[in-house]
Amino acid sequence: MSARRLKAGDEHLWQLAVETVLGEEGRDGRLVSIPDIARALADSRCYLLVATVGSSPVGLLCAYRFPDVTSGGEIVHLYDIEVLVEQRRRGFGAQLLRSLVKCCEADKVKLIWAGTDTDNSAARRAFEVTGGELEGSSYAEYEWDLEE
Repeated sequence: MSARRLKAGDEHLWQLAVETVLGEEGRDGRLVSIPDIARALADSRCYLLVATVGSSPVGLLCAYRFPDVTSGGEIVHLYDIEVLVEQRRRGFGAQLLRSLVKCCEADKVKLIWAGTDTDNSAARRAFEVTGGELEGSSYAEYEWDLEE
């Protein structure tokens, strides 16, 4: 098992991870293009990490770093972490999170933020075993879909 941050040249691995881990339904039938992935990998603020067994992706994580305009420094928003259903409870999510934390420490990030449903015990367990601290007791998610 390994989890690592992708770099230029890993575009096809990210595309395969998205296709495999999220499945068609999880991405509304669309698949990110290689040029879009290349742009993300060229941006040091984007964190695209993949967990693999051998050469097969079993999990993915994406996050984004931006300035904290209220108190200074930089923060990271972890906006997606997924592991194949049949590979859950084997430590892949925690390994992805540990890898993200190491990247953020190297980039001098002061805070990583992630949210999940209160009943998502797998995500909460992975967040807690990697040092995440619960800050609230509820979660509501909103989206502004600008492509409709």
